Amino acid sequence: MKWRVAVHGAVAVVVLSCSSSSQQVSASSQPVATVPPLEGLAQIVVANEYKSGYKRSLFGENKDVDKDGCNTRAEVLERDSLVPVKKTGARCTITSGKWESAYDGRTWLLSRDVQVDHLVSLKEVWDSGGWAWSAAQRSDYANDLANRITLNVVSKKENAKKGEKDPSNYLPPLVSYRCTYLANWVAVKVQWKLSMDQSEYGRTKKLLEGCGTTSSTSTTVATSTSSPSTTTGAVASVAAGSTAALLASITVENEYTSGYERELFPHWKDLDGNGCDTREEVLIRDSLTKAQVDPFGCVVVAGDWLSPYDGARWSDKGDIDIDHVVALKEAWDSGAWAWTTSQRTLFANDLSDPRTLLAVTDSVNQSKSDKDPSNWLPPLASYHCTYIADWVAVKARWKLSMDQSEYGRVKKLVDSCGGSSVATSLPNTVPSVATTAPSGVKYVSPGAYCAPIGSRGIAESKASYLCATTSATGEPYANGRARWRKG
Repeated sequence: MKWRVAVHGAVAVVVLSCSSSSQQVSASSQPVATVPPLEGLAQIVVANEYKSGYKRSLFGENKDVDKDGCNTRAEVLERDSLVPVKKTGARCTITSGKWESAYDGRTWLLSRDVQVDHLVSLKEVWDSGGWAWSAAQRSDYANDLANRITLNVVSKKENAKKGEKDPSNYLPPLVSYRCTYLANWVAVKVQWKLSMDQSEYGRTKKLLEGCGTTSSTSTTVATSTSSPSTTTGAVASVAAGSTAALLASITVENEYTSGYERELFPHWKDLDGNGCDTREEVLIRDSLTKAQVDPFGCVVVAGDWLSPYDGARWSDKGDIDIDHVVALKEAWDSGAWAWTTSQRTLFANDLSDPRTLLAVTDSVNQSKSDKDPSNWLPPLASYHCTYIADWVAVKARWKLSMDQSEYGRVKKLVDSCGGSSVATSLPNTVPSVATTAPSGVKYVSPGAYCAPIGSRGIAESKASYLCATTSATGEPYANGRARWRKG
C-alpha cells in the first residue's frame, strides 16, 4: 500500500506493510502538544480505506469502564448537560437534562431526543486503521471519556444525517461550528493514528485552509502510548491568545457620530477579479450544499443556507442578507471615518476573514441594523459567545474602538463565556489607517490634554497623534495627565 503525507505543500511517499494485525495505536491518554489543525493534518497518512469486515459489535461500545454503574452514553450525557441530569435505574439511565447540539445549535431537554456521536464514526475508524487494532484498543476508542472531543451529544436527526460520513460528504449545518468540527476531526485522527483517503484529505485540507487562522481550536496530539485514562485535555485554545486578550487591546473612546453615509463604503465589489461580487462570494461560501451559479455574471441561483443568528434554514437567497458583523456605520463611528475610501472598500468586501461577513436571515439582519452588542444580540442564545468573539476579533483586527457602553457589555459577555478562544494572528490584509481625514473632521490640538489613553487623532497638519502620558522620548508629562503627542 502506498501512503502519502503532505507537509506544508511538500509530498513524501512512504510504503508501509498492511499485513500486521498487531499494530499499536497511540491512545488519547497522554500529555498533549498543541499544534494548528493544518500541522496536525500534515502528520496524517493518506491511504485507501480498508472496506471489509466491519461490525459495530467489534468496538464494544457503551461499557461501564470505571465500574460506577453508568455506561459511556450515560457518562457523556451527564458530562455535557448544562443542568443537573435526572437518572433512574441501576444502570444509571438518564431521562432528562439540557443539551446543546453543537452540530446544529439546537437545545434538547429529553435524553431520547439526543444521541452520543463518535466524532470519527466507528466504521470510519475501522476503515482507516481500526481494523488492525486489538479488541481492547477498539473498546478504548469507543468508550473514550478522557478526550472530550471524541464523543459528543448531538441532535438525533442530525446524527442520523451524518451517519458514517467523513468531511468530504458531511459538515455540520451550523456554519460557525465547521472550523471547530474539522479541527477536532483532525485531532482525533492524529491521536489515534488513523489514515485518510484521498477525497477526505483533500476536502479537509481545503476547508481548513478556508478557516485560515480563525479556527477556534488547535489539534491535540498524543505523545506516547499508554491507556486512555488521564488525558490533560481535548482541544486546546489557540496559543496566540483569547477573546479576553484581544478585548484588552481595544481603545475605549466616544464614537464619532457625524458624516456617515453608506456610499462611503463601496460594497459588493469584485475585488479579486474572478467575476463574482462579494455578496455572491459569501452566498457560495456559506451554502450548506454546492451552490448553483449562473456563470454569466456569477449569479447564485440556488443554494441551502443556515443562518447562525437564528438557526433558520433557507433555500431561497431572497431570504438571505449578507451581514457585516460590525456594521458599516459602527465601523465609521469607531474609526473608519479617518480611513481612505480604499480602506473602507477593503472592509466592506472583506473575504479574507470569514468572521467579517455572514449569510443570515434577512429579517434578523434588519432587526440588528447598526446596533452593537450593548443593544443587540442574535436571537439564538447558543450563538452569543461565538458572535461576541467574532465582534471583538473584527474590531481588534481593523483597529476600531469601542465606546464605554459597548465595551462594558462586551466584557461582561466575554467573561460569562469564559474568554472564548480565538486566534490573535489575524489575517494580515488590513493596511494602516490613513492620516488624511475626510472634510468636516474635528482635528486634535497637539499638546492638549486628552482621553482616553491610547486613542488616536489627526491634527490639521494631517499628522497622526497619540493620547499618551509620556512624550515620544518616554519622558512623563507633568501630573501624569495624558496629552496629544505625535506618533
